[in-house]
Order: sequence, then structure tokens, then C-alpha cells
Amino acid sequence: MKTFNLSFQFIVVIVSVLILTTISTAQQNVNILIVYYSVTGNTQQMANGVVEGVQRDSNATATLKKVDEVTNDDLAAADGIVLGSPTYYGTIAGPMKDFIDTPWYLGDKVGGAFSTGAMKTGGKEHVVVSLLLALMMKGVVIVGPTYDFGTFSSGAFGATAMTGPPDDGVSESELDDARALGERVAKIAERLKSTTTGNIKGTTNQLPKRLGLKQNYPNPFNPETKINYELPNTSMVQLKIFNSLGEEVRTLVNKEQPAGKYEIRWDGKDNNYNNVATGVYFYRLNSKGNAQTKKMLLLK
Repeated sequence: MKTFNLSFQFIVVIVSVLILTTISTAQQNVNILIVYYSVTGNTQQMANGVVEGVQRDSNATATLKKVDEVTNDDLAAADGIVLGSPTYYGTIAGPMKDFIDTPWYLGDKVGGAFSTGAMKTGGKEHVVVSLLLALMMKGVVIVGPTYDFGTFSSGAFGATAMTGPPDDGVSESELDDARALGERVAKIAERLKSTTTGNIKGTTNQLPKRLGLKQNYPNPFNPETKINYELPNTSMVQLKIFNSLGEEVRTLVNKEQPAGKYEIRWDGKDNNYNNVATGVYFYRLNSKGNAQTKKMLLLK
């Protein structure tokens, strides 16, 4: 009987490990990029608070970057982005404004914003809203922190800190707002990533067995077309459009993606969002050193 009990306990342990492994595998790891501009250190302190909030989620990683250090690879690798700026004369600081004025696009990522300012009514909330509007124009799904007041719950635009007199610097309660923002962005990014990849996971038999790039449809097209491709395993993926001279016209995908089937639209615009001319174009899929290329025709 003692031998039977030990065997049963061993089986229970093994089954429990398998269940926990399955749950862990199903969860989606997300990377949240926090971009900030700071001179006095106050906005940087709020950025650190956002990082702490992101790290409350065991499936989230925080990447903290000064605004002049951010690369295209950082943007491509991020599942979410949080922008932070001090308030200068009621609006966004110049370096942050320059950053958001560049032609990058972050469709279907999650984003949030925070700001600091010396005065009570100096424009901190206006800066947060302006950053959120910019993120929306970049295709980002914006979220803010939420609060439970016992009898009711509410959300907020973002997080702010009044850094001037009478309480110079960033207070602990203001840091808590930044943490709440980071935690919510990570949570929604993870949920969105799980939703968008959940329909392609299934069993092994349902996953693609090889890299595959399909012919675009419609072809010829005007003004937009759909491109479908398949990935047999998780990998860094690039999908780019080239003209007949071999010059890059548009980067459609530049990030890590799990195994599955994907569809993306090309709207006939280049990387600067200008309409391209009628003609033959080539689209190339790169994954783990393997590349496939197909031809399409834009007619206007």
C-alpha cells in the first residue's frame, strides 16, 4: 500500500508539472518599450516607475530608452510603447515632438503616456493627451491606468507628476500612478497578443510545416492588396516591398512572430506614406535566413 501511495503521488506531481508547463507556454511574453526625455531627472524617475509597473507582470519585459537612443529595431520588437515628456510651455518637449514626427508606424501595439511639470495647471494633462493622440495616429491601441475606489472604478488618461513647489520632485503617490500605467499597458499588450495569436496555435498538425509566401490578392490591384504568409516556427520576420530597380519601398513586417498563418495589407504607399507609382513591385519574406519573393502589379 505504501508503494502504491508513493507511485500515485509521483503521478500527481508529474501531471501537475505538465499542466503548469502548458499554462506557461500558452501565456504570451511581451516587451514594453518606455521612451522618455528628461533634463532634471523627474521624467526619468516617472519612467522608472513605469518600468516597475511593467515588471509586476511576470510575462512582461521592460525596455527603457532615452528618446535619442531609440532605434527602428526597438520599435519593431516592442509589443507596447509608453512615451514620457516634461511639459514645456504647456506642450510636449521638442526632442519628444521630433521623435513622434518621424514616419514610424506601430499598428496594433498597445501604448500609454505620462508627463511631468512644475506647475499645478501648467499643461501636464494636455501633454499626456497630445502624446496619446500621436500614438493613435501611429496605429497604437491606447490605454491608461485604472483605479478601484471601493464603491466604483475609474480609468485615467495616463500618469503625471507636479515637480515644482511646494512638493518638489516626484512623490510616491505619483510614482504609484506611473507603476499603474506600466502594469496596465503590459497586461493589455499580453491579452492582445494572446488574442491575435490564439487562433493560429491549435495542435501541431494545424501549424504550417514550412515557410510559405502566397500570391497577393487581388493582383493587379488598386489601391490596396492582401499578402498572406506562413511560418513553421517562431522567428524574426521581415516582409518588404521593392520596386523594379530593387530599391526598398516599404517595410510591412520587421519583428519576431510565432508559428502560424498571417495576412497583411499593403496600401500602395512607401515608408514615408506617399503613394507609389503604377508598376511592377516585388515583395520578399525573410525568416531565419530563408527568403521567398513574389511579383505584383499596381495599376492606377
